Amino acid sequence: MNASTKGILAAGAGVLLLAGGGGSLAYWNAEGTVPGGSVTSGRLALTDPSGGSWTLNGTPAAGTVVIVPGDELRYAGSYTVVAEGDTLEATIGLSGGAGSGTLADAVTTDVDATIDGTPVTTISSADDGSTLEVGVDIDFPFGDTVDNTTQGLTLDLSAVVVTATQTDATP
Repeated sequence: MNASTKGILAAGAGVLLLAGGGGSLAYWNAEGTVPGGSVTSGRLALTDPSGGSWTLNGTPAAGTVVIVPGDELRYAGSYTVVAEGDTLEATIGLSGGAGSGTLADAVTTDVDATIDGTPVTTISSADDGSTLEVGVDIDFPFGDTVDNTTQGLTLDLSAVVVTATQTDATP
C-alpha cells in the first residue's frame, strides 16, 4: 500500500472514531450579563360609582319601580379610571346581562361611556385618573304582538356591572 493510501485510510479511521464516540470534541461557551432593572405590573380598575342615579323614561326613579313594555331604565354614574401600564388597553362593557329574575330575558341592555364629553368604547393608560361617565340602558321593548307572559315578573339589577376588560394591545 502506498503512503498516500495509508494516509487517507488513517484520516478516515480518525473521522470514524470521532463520529462514533471514540474521541471527544471540545466546544466553548461564553456569557454576558443582561443589564438589570425593576419591572412593576400595572393596574386596571374602575372606582365605585359616585353620585349615580336611575331614571325611568327620563324621570328620576325612586322606591320600587314598576315597568311596562316600552319603558326604559337608565343608570347614569361616574367612575374614576385606574389604568396603569405602558401598553394597557381595555374595552368598556357590561357583565351580569340585564340582571337576574324572571323578567331578565325580556329586556335588553346597552352601555355608553364618555371621558371629558368624548364618547369612548376603550380606555388606556392615557386615561388614568380620568372620570368615566357611564350610561346603562335597560330597555323593556314594546313588541309587535301581545305577550302577556311578561306580566308580574321581577328584575334584579344588582348583578349588572360596568366592566373594563383588558385587550391585547401588543403589536
